[in-house]
Amino acid sequence: MGPERPRPGALGVVEEDLLRRGWRGVFFGNLLVVLTELAYIFIDYRVFLGALLLPVLRLLHVLWVLGVLGVLFARRSRPTPLLINGGFAAAAVPFLPIFALAEYFMTGTGLTWVPMTGHRLVMLAIGMLVPTGLGLGGGLIASFALEAVVLWFALDLGSHPGVRSPWEPWGTLVYGGVALAMLAYRVRSQNIELKLREVRAEAEALERLARLFIAVRDATNTPLQTLELSIALLRQRSPESESTIAAMERAVHRIRSLTQRLGSVDPLLVWREGDESFDAEAMLRHLEEALARELERRRH
Repeated sequence: MGPERPRPGALGVVEEDLLRRGWRGVFFGNLLVVLTELAYIFIDYRVFLGALLLPVLRLLHVLWVLGVLGVLFARRSRPTPLLINGGFAAAAVPFLPIFALAEYFMTGTGLTWVPMTGHRLVMLAIGMLVPTGLGLGGGLIASFALEAVVLWFALDLGSHPGVRSPWEPWGTLVYGGVALAMLAYRVRSQNIELKLREVRAEAEALERLARLFIAVRDATNTPLQTLELSIALLRQRSPESESTIAAMERAVHRIRSLTQRLGSVDPLLVWREGDESFDAEAMLRHLEEALARELERRRH
């Protein structure tokens, strides 16, 4: 793979900001997974009377997610959609076999329990925390809902004396539907926010460009006036240089025409308090500093 192509200007900043937000969501979600699984290691050890298979699987899940967190932390300065989606899926998918084994082991304990609790919690968490589009989150929610239905019928939980959940597996499917609705609403809100921020970034970029044009126009006014006066004096004192004077006048006319066209960007400017004393040199200096900062940011 070749080097990553730089993102274009202001829109690239918007995309980068959204990627960083997605990275923070995945990092926080994976931390929650670690804390939750650490708690359930002790819970499973007590519930299953010292049986180690499920606690060991949860411990392996914790170690796996810690590794994912390490990768996420190492790539925190340059997050990508693949990294964010992969980090989220890597933490969520191992819950599928763990939950299946937990439900199977519960059928042999003689205890009373409400099945599919983990499935419901994870689906709601996916609806609230999945970092990017509807595809990843929808696929994960569908996987957990499908597993819940399969487990219900495969383990014949409806006739198990310890099950206290007569509304299953339909209750879990309702949770899945709610999680999908939450996810769809979040994705729609993020898309709207992205469009608004892109429009704002474009408007700000156009305004900066307009200010540059106005600064160039104002900075050339005084030299042009000096040239026009000099041409008039030269015509009076050296009429024999008419061909040279005519060439100079054509050049000045072209520059004057260009500066007038630069003035067409005036409607793009939002004048603020203090802009009445517009300093072209200060504006050009400010724009040069902003450009230097942007170039420095892209190099790093």
